[in-house]
Amino acid sequence: MLEVLACADSAEAVIAAVQSGADSIYIRLGGRGARGFTEDALRKSVRYCRVRGCRVYAELDTLVSDAEAEAAASLARSASDMGADALIAQDLGFIAVARAAAPELPVFAGERLGMHNAAGLEALRQLGVTRVFLPQELSLEEIRALASRARVELAVCVLGSPCAARAGQCWLSALTGGGSANRGDCSLACRRRYSLGGRMDDYPLATKPVRLLGRLGELEEAGVSCAVIGRSVGRPERLAAAVKLCSACSRESRGPTPLELEEFDRVFAGAEFSEAYLDGEPRAAAGTGEEPERDELRAAERAMSAVRRGYANRELRRVKVDFFFAAKPGRPLLAGVQDSDGNRAEWRGPVVNAAPGEEITEASVNGELRRTKGTPYHCERVMSYVPAGCRVPPGTVAAARRKLIHELTARRAEPPRRATGVLPAPPGGGPPAEKLRFCVEVMSARQLSDELLELAPDSLYLPLTELPDAADMLERFAGRGVELAAVLPRVIHDGELARVGELLSRARAAGVTQALVGSLGHVALARMAGMDARGDYGLNIFNSYAAAAAAGAGLLSLTASFELSTAQIAALAKPIDTEMIGYGRLPAMLTERCVIEASAGRCVCENGAALSDTQGRVMPVLREYVCRNAVYGPEKVFMADRAAELLRAGVSRFRLLFTNEGAREVCAVTRACMGLSSYRPNGLTRGFYNKGVE
Repeated sequence: MLEVLACADSAEAVIAAVQSGADSIYIRLGGRGARGFTEDALRKSVRYCRVRGCRVYAELDTLVSDAEAEAAASLARSASDMGADALIAQDLGFIAVARAAAPELPVFAGERLGMHNAAGLEALRQLGVTRVFLPQELSLEEIRALASRARVELAVCVLGSPCAARAGQCWLSALTGGGSANRGDCSLACRRRYSLGGRMDDYPLATKPVRLLGRLGELEEAGVSCAVIGRSVGRPERLAAAVKLCSACSRESRGPTPLELEEFDRVFAGAEFSEAYLDGEPRAAAGTGEEPERDELRAAERAMSAVRRGYANRELRRVKVDFFFAAKPGRPLLAGVQDSDGNRAEWRGPVVNAAPGEEITEASVNGELRRTKGTPYHCERVMSYVPAGCRVPPGTVAAARRKLIHELTARRAEPPRRATGVLPAPPGGGPPAEKLRFCVEVMSARQLSDELLELAPDSLYLPLTELPDAADMLERFAGRGVELAAVLPRVIHDGELARVGELLSRARAAGVTQALVGSLGHVALARMAGMDARGDYGLNIFNSYAAAAAAGAGLLSLTASFELSTAQIAALAKPIDTEMIGYGRLPAMLTERCVIEASAGRCVCENGAALSDTQGRVMPVLREYVCRNAVYGPEKVFMADRAAELLRAGVSRFRLLFTNEGAREVCAVTRACMGLSSYRPNGLTRGFYNKGVE
């Protein structure tokens, strides 16, 4: 049977989920958006769940900076001491932090770590992860194929509002003035109005909410261990309705009935749900951005009121217990209780027949001990020995039951004793570089030119799919001593590996010796083609422990997160060469579906597009592998005039990220960054390098 896991973002949500039948909940411990729990409230919630047999996972919903590493370790220790059952990491570095600080607590990999193929799952397993939350964009067949090879448990979101972007690949909120999604503070920028050349009342990034409650059997058969109800469900009443239906369907191995779906839809205000990604039809996942009608909202409030009464005024008896009771004239009463986890409590009562009282029988004792209504316990059986003629003071058996339940509850609430550890210092690095190496990344072979060849940058990055069109030019760059690297797609599903592997083999035969990878799952792919791998920005290297993981994976270099300030980059340990994006439009998001096609009515993403918002910002949209779309920020970062500062910060590689610039501008900017001219492009910014993200 699938484990039903629900996100509980408040004390009421904890009660709603547990009383509706959730097998486990997860609670956010950190991140700018993690509100609703003080440490005392968190401790009470964990105790509440432990008593009722509901597992608790603590999620650190943020990338962790070096300055926050010890605080993150402290959170991990606290979660372990409180009795949490696992930690959920959204940061490569926090995996190492959690394992050091709370070595006996399992670590799960959250969806934002973005592992989408079997090699990625294996890479996480080698880091110590035991469960992986899969991206919502995977089809059922892809999930089945992953499960057949995975040596970790797999969790899939069965209800929630998916982001427009691939998890861990969205910076849109931060780039448009909001909080950082990677720091747990997404402003839902993808749900605003945008235009791709049409009307401004369009919502091209809108995505339908996912509901897979009728597909639980298929997911379990495919090898999924855990069905997740995501945090976007929102209010506790909706969470309760979702958990109740999901638990019933999983427990009874069935789909929802029409009546159940009707009641469910009423609670969710008539939301239009989708199974498009699971069916392998990402185009059908496009939403409309429309808000519910006022009548639907009123009906939802009435429905939620009934749901609230259901979980607020009852105690779901989910813990199975056995009672035993023995009475012998002239001896003290003995009673005990044991739960299904082996916890025991015993009680010794007054001497039988020591004074006048009420007569008890096995039937009366059994009936009294089975009265567990209003407690978390369901009495499975009572084993009693009561000879005829036994008398005890009135209310003795009821008092025994109450005291046994009280003591059993205290024992269930007691957290296990676990070891905790000290956070080790991250590994250091070599001496700082004496000069910056300039790495030019272009999106198209058309951006290459003889003028750029004459400039001979240290490295040239080109998308893997563009290499065949640039074979002659690449040979000339290699002749000038320029390192050539193929930029791998940030997302490569297992079904796409054969084609990518073929392209890599051709690139290697053409003299390309390096690959730029945005996922640990792609390192092995590069090595199989005989290439060395460099870490791209998609890895979200935000701290020294993540840098150590990148080095441990065998990367030649890493790209520091562009959400870090230069001071934070300086604080990073440098076990391998550190690169930063010093020029260009910063990535805003990577979408699974082609938003250009959704707007134009047909796929014209080869030509690119421009996404404009109501504030007048214009963001290029470019095609990525297999019709995924990459959105880039409205402004261009420029840091070439601070080269000395970057060298002091330990940066050794300076990347120029060209998106929609023409070949002439590519040359002009490269010349300026190399200090050969005073040219400055329009619309420049320092990005996050001055202050970082909060």
